[in-house]
Amino acid sequence: MPLSSNHSAEIPEVPLIEKAGGARPTSFARTGWWVIGGLVIYMLLATAVIGWERKLLFDAVSEIEAVHILDEDQIGLNLAVSHAILAVNEHYFSQDLSRSAAILTLELDTVMSRLGGVKSSSVDLGRHIASLNRFKSVLRREPSRALIADLREAFHQLVLDLDIVTSAIRVRKQSVMESYRQVFHRLTLELFMLMTLGVIILGGVASLFFRELSRDIGAIKRRAGEIVRGYRGAPLAVTRGDELGELMSAVNDMEAVLKSRDNQLELSRQQRFHTEKMAAVGSLAAAVAHEINNPLAAIVGVAESLVNDRNQGSYSARRADQQIDQILEQARRVMTITRQISEFSLQRPLEPALIDLNTLVRSTCNFISFDRRFRGIALKQELAEGLPALLVVSDHVVQVLMNLLINAADALEGKEGPAPTILVETRLAGPVVVLAVADNGPGIASENLGRIFETHFTTKPPGRGSGLGLSLCRSLVQQDGGEIQVETAVGQGTTVQVTLPVPAGSVN
Repeated sequence: MPLSSNHSAEIPEVPLIEKAGGARPTSFARTGWWVIGGLVIYMLLATAVIGWERKLLFDAVSEIEAVHILDEDQIGLNLAVSHAILAVNEHYFSQDLSRSAAILTLELDTVMSRLGGVKSSSVDLGRHIASLNRFKSVLRREPSRALIADLREAFHQLVLDLDIVTSAIRVRKQSVMESYRQVFHRLTLELFMLMTLGVIILGGVASLFFRELSRDIGAIKRRAGEIVRGYRGAPLAVTRGDELGELMSAVNDMEAVLKSRDNQLELSRQQRFHTEKMAAVGSLAAAVAHEINNPLAAIVGVAESLVNDRNQGSYSARRADQQIDQILEQARRVMTITRQISEFSLQRPLEPALIDLNTLVRSTCNFISFDRRFRGIALKQELAEGLPALLVVSDHVVQVLMNLLINAADALEGKEGPAPTILVETRLAGPVVVLAVADNGPGIASENLGRIFETHFTTKPPGRGSGLGLSLCRSLVQQDGGEIQVETAVGQGTTVQVTLPVPAGSVN
């Protein structure tokens, strides 16, 4: 069965929508800079907090060092005082008071030198320095055991005051160490909190950003798939102001362009259908003229016979009645032919409407039978009665049936053997109505069967077809919600079945 049609669809050119505006920094880049700026500000704040705590920590360390120095000086002073007390006790019973006074004077110098370096807010050490200085002067002039005993008492008083100073230094040392531990622990905690907060903020922002990004990319992906599958509904909501938002707008623009192109293509196709039908009327003009010429010749012959009978005076009323009946019969034949042409060439609605499939099949078969390719072919019709009305575009059904009939006629050209026959059948099969066109031609070769619906594929000789017939038929049937299938057997023929859905509520 040769596969083709003499039809082709012109796709109108639709200009793409262009966005106005010059080049500008990308929004993703701006977002990146905002994120970097936020991180810099966060790092500066964190650095300021850590710097302040480090200063406190450094001050605490400095104070600890100062307390250690005081503690060391205090320890040295205590040792010097202890050594001086031992010397006083040792020389109290000395027989050589002058020599003992000289030794004790050196001890006093050592104690006073260390005592002068100690500062205390809790005890007045200046009076001890003055007292020891007086003892030093007296010892040089008038050494005596009573003076040494008084010196020992003065050292005991100094020891008591130094115990107070030592206790104060110890308390201060503990306070400074406690302050150091607090600052250290606070700094450690703040570092941990700043790091944790940074991770939480950065992770939260990144999670939110990528979640919304993934959601919007998914929406674009789904809408693009829907557009490919024929979606032409409401546009995608543009929820972003960045490049992804521009992509959403571009997808909407693409949908609008495709919708406009589909509309123009459908309009062009419908116009093409009607033009091709009218062209078919023109190509069949000779055959139609021949069909009309025969009954017209009969009418003229009968009329001339009546005129001759009248002129010769042999007019017979009975014979005249027969001749009048012949004239009426041939006139009705002419009227039938012209009505069939008028019905076929009528411009039909471009929108789906309820149709009687059998009436449309009869009209198309009657008209196509005038084509010279159908001379010698038995065009049979087996149309089931009581078929429900179908909600389709009638022009689509006419175009599909004409393509299938012409393909079948081309397949039967030059057939030998059984008489070439084309059978057009309609029947109800559950929720669908089947329109089948069968021929007893040579069938379709197995290597071509998988390509019969490819655009521009044809087995017809050059100039006989463009390869758009079955491809166009499938497109039209699918637009009406139906399906088309081909069954063939080499050497036995081909059957093409078109199934069209029955509207809900149409079948009892």
